[in-house]
Amino acid sequence: MSAGWFTTKVLPKRLQGSYRKILPPFGLDAALPGLTATALAPQLQPGSNLLLAAHGSARGQMAAMAAEQFASRLAPLLKGVPVEIGYVEQDPTIAQVTKDLPERSLCLPFFSQAGDHVLYDLPQSLAAAKWEIPILPVTGALPGVPRLIAKAIQATTEDP
Repeated sequence: MSAGWFTTKVLPKRLQGSYRKILPPFGLDAALPGLTATALAPQLQPGSNLLLAAHGSARGQMAAMAAEQFASRLAPLLKGVPVEIGYVEQDPTIAQVTKDLPERSLCLPFFSQAGDHVLYDLPQSLAAAKWEIPILPVTGALPGVPRLIAKAIQATTEDP
């Protein structure tokens, strides 16, 4: 989702010796906020808030910066629905942020897939806050994402 430790350090080493182009991370795609706003519109009601549950990192700020950039581009498209960010691996944590959210809130996991953080850590964080909030599908599973990814791949393979 971000240009953090994995995508800048681990991935290039794993691909060393073969020609592979590493695309910008999915979470940084400029079209993702619009796609997300369109997908969420039917579920958001006046007076509701959106909790963006993101990874965060103890190793650096790139993961948080990606989530913050996404949230800042998404919020204006949601027509008055505030977007708050809570992290799995840094402050403010998901549990900390949910304490200040109104009852009419939804949680959008800012993840490309539903791995352990989404399946286990996120529900545990919400339970620790004694808060029941609907958890939406991960950002990577929203309608239109496969087409968005295909466009990103196509744009890098076209001749200039």
